[in-house]
Amino acid sequence: MNINTTIARFPLFKDYESKERFFLALGMLYSRQITLSKAAELLNMDRDEFSVILKKMNLEYSYLTEDEAAKESKTAKALVKKLK
Repeated sequence: MNINTTIARFPLFKDYESKERFFLALGMLYSRQITLSKAAELLNMDRDEFSVILKKMNLEYSYLTEDEAAKESKTAKALVKKLK
């Protein structure tokens, strides 16, 4: 199956151009070329609406690397423990 067939079968949008724009914005977002806000703007969506779509598709998004995310999580847990 080629990319055009995959895009055409994607159920989220009705017309091919919207589907293609979604995959383009998603690719640019995940390759860190654009921000979440800019990706939503390209799709004529609110940033929160776009975030909900990503979550419903089980697509995780973060500008943090895995190491940075782990460090941030550890720091947040320590802070919560300290505040208790």
